[in-house]
Amino acid sequence: MGKLTIRDIAKMANVSPATVSLVMNGRKGISEATRARVRAIVEETGFTPNVHTRRLMLRKSSTIHIVMRQRKTPSHNLFAFEVLQGIFSESRSLGYDVKCLTIDAANDYSQFMEAVRAGDADGAIFIQTYNSSVCETLTAENFPFICIDSHLRPDNMVPYMDEDHYTTAYNATEYLIRKGHKDIALITSEDSSEYFFRNFTGYTDALREHELICRPEWIQKGADPEVPSPECMRNLINCKHRPTAVFCAGDFLAMEAIKQIRLAGLRVPEDFSIIGNDDLLVTEFIDPPLTTMAFDKKRMGEEAVRTLFKIINHEPFSQGTKLPTYLVERGSVCACPAE
Repeated sequence: MGKLTIRDIAKMANVSPATVSLVMNGRKGISEATRARVRAIVEETGFTPNVHTRRLMLRKSSTIHIVMRQRKTPSHNLFAFEVLQGIFSESRSLGYDVKCLTIDAANDYSQFMEAVRAGDADGAIFIQTYNSSVCETLTAENFPFICIDSHLRPDNMVPYMDEDHYTTAYNATEYLIRKGHKDIALITSEDSSEYFFRNFTGYTDALREHELICRPEWIQKGADPEVPSPECMRNLINCKHRPTAVFCAGDFLAMEAIKQIRLAGLRVPEDFSIIGNDDLLVTEFIDPPLTTMAFDKKRMGEEAVRTLFKIINHEPFSQGTKLPTYLVERGSVCACPAE
């Protein structure tokens, strides 16, 4: 005999499939006698609905959509790759399928919105992408979603999960200070005003607390997080008062800085100490291996799914979560020689 269906159970209990669905979901409107008869047959047969039946019974798709930016180069998907590991494992444990959608340079969310309108998703996770109009629409329609690493303001009222960029920048700068560096530069991006503000504030607060100066030319904020920005490090190399260390607010920015230092005939870390942020998979394999600030990206994916699950099920959840970072020391930073 093949696997039983909800229709088989309904026929055996002499009720409709809808009645079986109501009984199995604990809904009201069914007599106790009918409820007991259906439950007895379910228990006797060991009936377990398949995924398609569960979707019909619960009026849910049992699917969450992952929405990501379409990157200019495949290597820039390394961050999302580690986050997705956590999303996939936790989604599986909670009984959800996952569909991934990419948003192109034109910020076209039409495919995703069509899936929402068709009831093809119970919720969504946005990774490194944010569209205020789309999020306002989802909020108005009570569609569950959460943003990961989208650099949102805390007062945005959108559920989010992010790295604590302020503390990361502060701790990275203070680490360089502990290594004896007094002339410390910053390479970051203005791609997001909130992202720039957190990095800049953490960096300058650390310098201020140690009574160190911050020269305007040492703040290089024109980096593109996806396309190599050689001019940032070149500007620092050509400074009249050259810094001895640089905090790069992203590992790709740090790797580009190391490349430009070498092209100029200089050395890392002897001429410039470099510290990055993110601890991407490739950073321990470059020369020299990159000292960087790290956080658990797999955990970020897991926590995002758990939070989304709470939102879907109308349970209390944290509106915003910032994950802490920790230092990974490798070979791109050395102690600054005493003057």
